[in-house]
Parts: sequence; structure tokens; C-alpha cells
Amino acid sequence: MNDSRTRRRAAALVLPLLLTTVAACQSGGRDGEAAPTTPSPTPTPVFSVRLDDQLSAASEATRAAGSAAFTWTLRYGSAKGTAVERVTGVQDYAKDTARAERVVEVPRRFPADAARELGGEPVRERRPQTFAVSGNQVSYRTADGGWLRYSSAASTDVVDRMDGALQRAGDTAPYGRTLAEVVSVADASTPPVKGADGSRTYRLDVPLTYATGALPEALDLTQDLARQAPGPIRMTVVLDAHGLLLRATADYAPALALLHGRHLLKGVTSLRADYALSGHGRTPVPPPPAGARVRDAEKALTDVHRVKPGGCASVDTGLGTLALVRVVPCGSGADLRVFGQVRFKETVQGDPDGVAAREGQDRCEDAFGTAPRSWIADGRPAGSFTTYGQGTTSSAYTGPDVDVEGDYTCFVETR
Repeated sequence: MNDSRTRRRAAALVLPLLLTTVAACQSGGRDGEAAPTTPSPTPTPVFSVRLDDQLSAASEATRAAGSAAFTWTLRYGSAKGTAVERVTGVQDYAKDTARAERVVEVPRRFPADAARELGGEPVRERRPQTFAVSGNQVSYRTADGGWLRYSSAASTDVVDRMDGALQRAGDTAPYGRTLAEVVSVADASTPPVKGADGSRTYRLDVPLTYATGALPEALDLTQDLARQAPGPIRMTVVLDAHGLLLRATADYAPALALLHGRHLLKGVTSLRADYALSGHGRTPVPPPPAGARVRDAEKALTDVHRVKPGGCASVDTGLGTLALVRVVPCGSGADLRVFGQVRFKETVQGDPDGVAAREGQDRCEDAFGTAPRSWIADGRPAGSFTTYGQGTTSSAYTGPDVDVEGDYTCFVETR
């Protein structure tokens, strides 16, 4: 099963769709000062252990320091410019909490499909994304100032669709999906270069199978796929004189060939990651604002396929996908308006590749032609619509018949 999303003009012209859920930069606000975490003693002097254990020891020492400010950056290069995803925040290792702001900056001429896969938007105005992590719970601040709380304990039929938020809860560090997860399992084989200030700089190659945990889950770079990488990723890791992690960088070029083979990040020619820490033991995580409205995401969100035709929804969820949306009144707070829900199961003959998606698009086009004017009048661009959904095909070993099933939502984007 796969998700597909396409925008079409009523005259059947297919246009690229860019997510309306976008991120913007916002400096970390402090809604109340918390006392800095008291650093714990470093469990083992980092530079006294075996060379191949030093980076793991550095991860332990960094956690023992109590807290740190961090900046996490992914740069996606292309012939049309570089898209940047940047997260800045603070994290408390002892309390397993973090607060962070995320921004995705996409050049106007950046490959459109890749922009969508990054959750970025090269044209429309961007809004801030703020996340708060507490253990296995991740909260996202919506544009109206309220919070959506995602929990890994959500029911099984919905928790998998919350990955866009839950991936921000880390294992090695409170805020996840960064190079912190890679440094903790990396083995140095070449002695580091010692700086005048006592810092150490390590340069090493890391198998991609050890490094997938830093890339966005939406890229779906599985372990099985990572084993097919043409080579390791090149990493540089810098520790301070006490063995605390200061910075890690990585060149994910080996991952690009694999992703291109799955029709992901097409047009992206380089992928580099950068993780920097500062203020060890001196950086408190601000508590949530007093009186902030918090809603259980499982109760507040709706499967987009269950939004009634004529209804409107917001994609201001922090998920970066359309799988779950907030049903809202139609108007300025809505991102989309549904004009049809199409489900089908039929038998066809011929090449099944893409047949379910094409059938969904065709049926949405029919629905667009018969939808009440008020449901589609505010669509942007005018005269275009979008399909989103899943399709499956199956066939017998003999014979030309192919069974096709699909579940697609038809909507117009309203801003």
C-alpha cells in the first residue's frame, strides 16, 4: 500500500502538489524559567577508554552533563538551490524533556516533489512549528496557541499515523532523529586530532545501517534498504576537552542513490547533516505556559478519509502529512475543503502499475465536475483539485485480471 497525492486541473492537467503544512523559524521562547539541571559526574573519563568506545562514552558523558542547547540542520542540495531543515532547542537529559522550534526553508525553484517530501513549501507563507518532548509524549503548538499532545500509547489503529510527531522523541537524547543517535553507536578507528584547547576531532566512516536514525522517518530508509548502500557515510565528530559532544557532521550521499531508486528526493544532489551542542549543564527547558490548552491528538484529529464532503480541515498538526487532520469551520482557519470521498474495488486488465492512483484521480475529477460551486470556489490555484489516498493491486499468477482497491479523498486547497 502506498500514499499518493496529486493535484489536477478540471481539464485533467496534472500539477505538482506541495504540502500546505509548512514550518517556519521561531526563536525559543521561555514562558517561565526553570532551574538549570545540575550536572551529574562524568561516569568514565572519555579519553581513557578504548578508542572504539570513546564516542559511546562521550554520549554518556553528554547525558550526564544534564542539559544542552542544540541546533540540528539538514541541507538538501540541488541544481536549483539548497533546502534547509533547521531545528533549534534545548533538552534536559535527566528529565527526558526538550523544547524546539523547526523551520524548513525551500528555494522557489527547488524540485517540487522533493519539497513536498521535506514538508516544505517554496511559495506560501510559512508558520512556526514548536514541539515539546516529555518522555514518549510529543506536543505540538498549533497556530491558535493550543497544544496537541501525541502519545506512543495511542490506540494501534492511529499511532502509526502519528510518526511525524512521535519521531521527535529520541533514545540517545530527548529530541530525536539527530546525529546524537548515530554518535552513540559509532566506532572510531583512527585516533582523533587534539586541538590547542584540548578538544578532539574524530573522522570516521559509519555504515548507513547505523545512521538511518538521523534521517526523517518520512523518507522510509529501512535497514534492509540501507544494507544496499554503495558505501559508508563520512562523519566528523568534535568533543570538548572533557569529552562532551560539541558537534557532529555527516555526508549522506550514499543514501541518495537508494532514495532516488525509490523515487524520493529526485533532483536532490547532496544531503548533509550538522548537529551542534552548547551550554552543557546550563540550559533549562522552559515549562509549558501556565493555563495552556492541551488536547489529546487522538481525540482532536480525524482521518482525512472520514471528513464529510463539504467539510473543511486544517493540516496544522505538526505531522507533515495529510493522514490526520483537524476538522474546522470553513473560512480563514481552513487549509482544505473536501468535495468527495471515493472508494472502489474492481477488476481490470493490463499493467497494474499506478492503476489505483489513476482511478482515484479520475473519480475525483468526476466528483469535481459535479460538486456544489460553494465547495470548490475557494480552491487555489483556481480550477485545480487534489487527490490523497492509498491504493492496492493484486493479481493471480495466471491470467490478465488485476484486482484494484482504492480509498481517496478529493479536496481543494483553500490557502
